[in-house]
Amino acid sequence: MPNDSGSPTRKYHVALSFAGEDRPYVEKVATQLISEGVSVFYDGFEESTLWGKNLYTHLSDVYGNKAVFTVMFISEHYKNKLWTNHERESAQARAFENNREYILPAFFDESVKIPGVLKTTGRILLAGRTPEELATLIVKKLQESGVELSANFLYSEDAKADADFPRPKGSKVSEILNDLKSYNWYTQNPAIEAMFELDWKVLKKDQIFVLGRNIYQCACGGERTAIAILNDLRGKLALLPADAAAHLLNGMFFEAYFNNAGEFRGHTKVKGRHLDKLLKLQTAKRFATSISFIHKALQPYKAHLPIIPSVIPEIAEIEMTVKKSDPPVIRSFKLRGRELLIKSEEEDEESPTDVWKLSFVKFTMETLKKRLSEAWSIPPEQLTIKCDQKLDAKTEYRLPNGGSIVWPENGLS
Repeated sequence: MPNDSGSPTRKYHVALSFAGEDRPYVEKVATQLISEGVSVFYDGFEESTLWGKNLYTHLSDVYGNKAVFTVMFISEHYKNKLWTNHERESAQARAFENNREYILPAFFDESVKIPGVLKTTGRILLAGRTPEELATLIVKKLQESGVELSANFLYSEDAKADADFPRPKGSKVSEILNDLKSYNWYTQNPAIEAMFELDWKVLKKDQIFVLGRNIYQCACGGERTAIAILNDLRGKLALLPADAAAHLLNGMFFEAYFNNAGEFRGHTKVKGRHLDKLLKLQTAKRFATSISFIHKALQPYKAHLPIIPSVIPEIAEIEMTVKKSDPPVIRSFKLRGRELLIKSEEEDEESPTDVWKLSFVKFTMETLKKRLSEAWSIPPEQLTIKCDQKLDAKTEYRLPNGGSIVWPENGLS
């Protein structure tokens, strides 16, 4: 197939056609694609563009003329919607006119029959396939078709290993980075102020990414200006060009989870002191690509984290069983099917900060959630505890004698 990306009649690499009930999955695909440099038509990213337009005409043009491919997310909901049928018909007219592959069917339910989508058409089944995995397949399809992607968030190995990032003499960025790395608040403060006076439009993405890493490093070290930036992060990022804001935020996220050699820090060494301020941006559409960037970067390590940042925030759901006694005793404490309640003499397990103290005291569910939230570096609203008995906010619980809640050294695999 020829490369359509340069044609004046094309605006998008991919248009996504789906029913509203399937939006949670599709939105993750869309944000991951954008972080890979793919131009995507997804209505959630087009609110200002669609505002006031004749949608019937505009959507017909998008699905019929302005994409290299249309990915059709097929479900029972999709079959019965007026708008999805309109999008489908526009896409099928384009496919018929060009007489070549254009529609990429992706089935939530393969039993659903869609007019014009033949059994002989190559298809993808979504059962058991993550949005990130589907996005990878779409990227591969585009590349095989000759489309060149910009890879917006592809950073150099030297940027990901902050210790190796070049800081040549005479460079203003180098001077700022040297001062940020001084571990001296009096030196870091003017450096942060000078950083925001830089011409962001001429900076390279690696430079901005590393500056983001070092701002977060300063905040974790207690530097007040850096902390103030994180406390008003959306406001500060709004002052920057969109691309610069994304690279800066990516650097902050990366610093939280990866050390200066570019290696995953491990569960107990995540820089969580200000991570909650970054995680507040998970549902902000402006930063969806940055959330997808760190989500993808952490995929190999997800067994070692209770949650990873996501455009639809994940919930760490604890399943707890309790023995009726006075006070009630916790008998089991599982996350993703892995038992976290063990006997304290089991030395092959790694205990989160301060959680071990619960072994010696009675505690309420609020106290337990607070300790776990702090230890696991996740917001309290992303942690739930489900119990086989009704939980009372005032009731005090305890762990069994010799028992501790720990994080498994080898993760939740």
